[in-house]
Order: sequence, then C-alpha cells, then structure tokens
Amino acid sequence: MQVRVFTLRFNPATDAFDDTPVTRFLADKEVCSIRDHFFLKDDTPYLTLVVRYRPRPVPPPSAEGQSEGLQRDESWRQLLAEDDWPLFNTLRNWRAERAKADGIPPYVISNNRQLAEVVKVRPDTLAALGAIEGFGEAKLKKYGKELLALIAGAAPPSPPEPEGGGDEPA
Repeated sequence: MQVRVFTLRFNPATDAFDDTPVTRFLADKEVCSIRDHFFLKDDTPYLTLVVRYRPRPVPPPSAEGQSEGLQRDESWRQLLAEDDWPLFNTLRNWRAERAKADGIPPYVISNNRQLAEVVKVRPDTLAALGAIEGFGEAKLKKYGKELLALIAGAAPPSPPEPEGGGDEPA
C-alpha cells in the first residue's frame, strides 16, 4: 500500500477546490482510503487529502480492439496464460515500488515484455534469470535475488487438465 498527500487551495473564482491533480493521479490506482483535513492559512482555505492506494493490476487482455491514435506494443500479453497474471501483477507492483524507492522510471528495471518472460520461464537461479534478454550482470546483482524470491513465493501454474478422464478413482 502506498500513500500520497495532496494539498488543494480554494479557488474563489470557481468557488471550489481544484481536484484535477487528484483525479489524474488516481485514474490508474485502486483507492484504499482518503482522509481529509481542512485548514486556513492567511485567510485562504486549503484542503489536504491523504490518499492510501494500490497500483491497479493490469487486466488480462480483452477481445476488444485498441482505441485509435497512439498504440502501445502490447504483444507481451500473448506470452501470459490466465494463471500467469497474478505473478505478473506481483512483479509489476514490485517493479513500481522499487523504481520509486530508487528514484528511477520502472522501465529502467525492466519492461513489460521482460517481466512476462520472467513469468513464463519462472527462473529459479540467477543464471536462469540472466538467460532472459535484458537481465545482464548489473541487473542481476541489483534485482536478481528479489525477483527470485518473488517467483519462489508464487503459486506454481496449474497443470493442464488430463484428457479422457484419467486414472482417478470415482
């Protein structure tokens, strides 16, 4: 869970607080709670909001087409089976938190395709992780053990259902 604080100044021209920054920020977040505090400073009203939130998980791909305009390369989604999405979202959330702590953009740690490859391969050693494109020596040293711990803590993918009934007792 993460926290963000907003302080909004009252605008007498509109007779309201401009909550545009809050709305934009929360567009891709899941809000856990919001606490507010009203105060005056030099006779000007202010509203402070303390927002507790989580990054919203990436939904599995839908059958609908993408909207017109600038389109992202989302072909990495095809690498993931339905059972892979929980681990992918765990790794994606870890990447966001680690990037924020390091003061860097998340894509510096890895892009979505690299995370999808990690989920698909589920490496259990630094050498296996290093075999995935984009994970060189520096990234392995800095992030490898954390990634392997997250992968080890994930539930294994479900085995495919046996065809033809199998030998299970009734």
